[in-house]
Amino acid sequence: MRGNKTYSAVGLRWALLAAIVMTLLLYIPTPFAAYEPGIAIDTEPLVRAAQPDEGSKGELMLTTVKMSYPNFWTVISSSWDHDIELFRKKDLLRGKTDKEYMQRQSVIMRGSQSDAIEAAYIATGTDYQTIPVSLIVSDTKDDSDRMNSEESLRTGDEIVAAQGRKVRSLEGLLKELHSRPNAGDEAAELQVSIVRDGQRMELTLQLEAGIWSGAEGQGIEASEIWAAQALKVSALSELRTIKPADPAKAITIEASAIGGPSAGLMFALQIIDEITPGDLTGGKRIAGTGTIHPNGGIGEIGGIAHKVAAAEERGAELFLVPKRNAKDARLKAEELGSEMRIVPVETLDDALAALGMERNDEVEAR
Repeated sequence: MRGNKTYSAVGLRWALLAAIVMTLLLYIPTPFAAYEPGIAIDTEPLVRAAQPDEGSKGELMLTTVKMSYPNFWTVISSSWDHDIELFRKKDLLRGKTDKEYMQRQSVIMRGSQSDAIEAAYIATGTDYQTIPVSLIVSDTKDDSDRMNSEESLRTGDEIVAAQGRKVRSLEGLLKELHSRPNAGDEAAELQVSIVRDGQRMELTLQLEAGIWSGAEGQGIEASEIWAAQALKVSALSELRTIKPADPAKAITIEASAIGGPSAGLMFALQIIDEITPGDLTGGKRIAGTGTIHPNGGIGEIGGIAHKVAAAEERGAELFLVPKRNAKDARLKAEELGSEMRIVPVETLDDALAALGMERNDEVEAR
C-alpha cells in the first residue's frame, strides 16, 4: 500500500513538472517577434475598376509575411526551422505600442495604394488629377515620454486644422508653418486640431527650432521631411484621391486587412491589367513584391525569403522582386528546390517588360 502511495506521489510530481514546462513553453510571453511565410493573395478581387478588362486568364498575386509574438517553443523551434525569423520585439516596435505599430502600417498601405494608382496611370498615359484628402502622422520618434504626452502628436493622428484653418494637404500645413511669426525660434508654437481614435482634440505644439532656413521651394518629398521635423515627428503622409479624366478608368483598392507598402508593385500591375486591353499575365501565375513610387521606381522590402516561400506554396511560375532583394530571393528559391523564375526589377517598366517576355513565351509555346 505504501509503495502505491509513493508511486502516486512521484507520478503527481512528474505531471506537475510537465504542466509547468508546458506552460513555460506555450503560454509565457517572450521578448521576441517572429516572421514566417504568409500567403500569396490574388490582387484581382482587391482592385476594382469602373470598367474592368475581362481578358486575363492568369493571376497576379501579392505576397505577405506573417508576424506573430511567439511562445518559447516557437523560439526554440527557430533553431532548426528556417521559416521562422526572430527579432527583438522592442526593435520591431521601436518603443511603440502594438496599436501604434498597426496604425503606421495601415497609413503606409493607404499611401502605397495611391502611389500604385498614380504609377499605373503614368505608365499607361492616363490623364488624372490628385486630390488631397487628409494629412496623417505616419511615424513618431523613438521617444516614449513624448509619445505618451497629451501635448504631442502620435502615430495615426489626422491633422485637420492649423491655427484654426482647415488642413488637408502638406501644402496647407507648410503655409501655416511658414506664417508663424517666430518660425525657427524656440518660442514658435502651432495650434493644431487633430482626430485621434475618432475624437477631435486641440494641441499646442512647440515647433523644432532652427530648421526652416531654405525649406521653401523644395519638392514634395523634401517638404514632407521638413514639415515632419518641424512638428517633431518622424514622418507625415498626405493621403490623396487619384481621379482619372476618364471615369471608366476609375480605380478603388480594398485591402484594409493588409499593412505596409510592399504590395505597391503588384497593385500597379493589376491596375494596368484592368484598364488596358489584353492579358498582362499571359495566362500564368505571377507573384511579386516591392514598394512603388508614383514615378514607377521599385523599392526593396523586408521578409523576402518568407514571401518567396508563400509564392512557391501558391504555385507561382514567376516572382518579381526588387533588385536589391534578388540575391536573397534566389537563395530561398534554391533552398526550396523551386522552379519559379526570380526576376529582379528596378522600375514598373522593368516589370512590364518581364511580363511581356512571359506573354511572348506563351504565344511561342502555342
